[in-house]
Amino acid sequence: MKKKSVLLLVVIYLSFIALGMPDAILGSAWNLVRIDLSTSLGTLGIMTVIVYVMSVFATFNAPRLLRALQTKRIVFVSILFTGFSLLMISRVNEFYQMLFFAIPLGLGAGAIDVSLNHYLAANYKAHHMNFLHSFYGIGVTFSPTVMAYTLRDNSWRMGYVYVGAILLIIAFVTLISFKLWKNESQEQRDESHTHIPVKEIVKTKGVISSILIFLFYVHVETLGGIWIASYFYITKDITFSTAALFTSIFYLALTIGRLLSGFVSYKLHPNTLIRVGEGLILLSAILMNFHFQALWVYFAIVFLFGFGCAPIFPNMMFMNSKNFDKSKLSRIMSLQMAIGYVGVGVLTPLAGLFFDVISIEIFPYIVLGMSIIIILITLRYFKVVKSVQQGSQ
Repeated sequence: MKKKSVLLLVVIYLSFIALGMPDAILGSAWNLVRIDLSTSLGTLGIMTVIVYVMSVFATFNAPRLLRALQTKRIVFVSILFTGFSLLMISRVNEFYQMLFFAIPLGLGAGAIDVSLNHYLAANYKAHHMNFLHSFYGIGVTFSPTVMAYTLRDNSWRMGYVYVGAILLIIAFVTLISFKLWKNESQEQRDESHTHIPVKEIVKTKGVISSILIFLFYVHVETLGGIWIASYFYITKDITFSTAALFTSIFYLALTIGRLLSGFVSYKLHPNTLIRVGEGLILLSAILMNFHFQALWVYFAIVFLFGFGCAPIFPNMMFMNSKNFDKSKLSRIMSLQMAIGYVGVGVLTPLAGLFFDVISIEIFPYIVLGMSIIIILITLRYFKVVKSVQQGSQ
């Protein structure tokens, strides 16, 4: 691989670190944030709704955006948006003020997600996609770790300042790397991101099943990222900083799992990696329902949970290029992500409502139920795309 291509991959991976960093920071700090801003446990769901509604808007309109602007410009502006939003959130005095800055936070995340996933799926191999998403894992592991450090001084605001500043630095690196990116002409962008009506896309065999997998999988991953700290803080009577470490462990496992998936994908088919991941999520959900004396056992279970989540998203995303026509690729991917964000924007806040009304102790049961649903839909998806591939031979 040429030096220019290697440098570009470094920038792309840094951009995915930037994508991951905002996703886990609020969940890890929420136990102190809600006290400081005088709001309830479940209102975290409101923040989640706004972020993901904006992400849905960005992802659904991604093909139109990709026709208008080159990928490098979309990535730069999006990271700038997210960094600015985090810095502004560190200054809020009321919860409703935080909701305002959730708007650019969601728009930026959605735009980065689709543009870079499409770029990698169209131009690189499966191991590059796994590596890309492992850098997302670095981002979501790093930010709650920073937050856990600042929480030792009972300061969640400095955690936001540190992470926001790092995002602005990554945005600057993206800006000065513009010469490394492949020039995407208007003609190429029009051809790669042709507008296709949603009705036509959903008639494509396998598309609905794939969308449903993203719907429930992204919900499960977000359950872990947002609620795992609160679950152990409330049920195990531990400190703010120790609870935040559960979020770090979850995303550390996600990162390690995706790095290993990148190497293992040289030997194992992406579909096999998806099956293994779903099985590990199911196992972790079962184990979470047992009671153990030692806290380290729960850290191990959460690690297993994150490790199971690791291969599903990147390998599902990569297999789009194998299972569907290239002309439909960006449209299918935008729908998968948009519906995934809708699931998070509806199902995750709904879970927060259940936690408020019933108890957060039902957290493992929700993960268990969702994992079973994902496995059943995946079996259906693999069967459909296999029959299509055999029919085209």
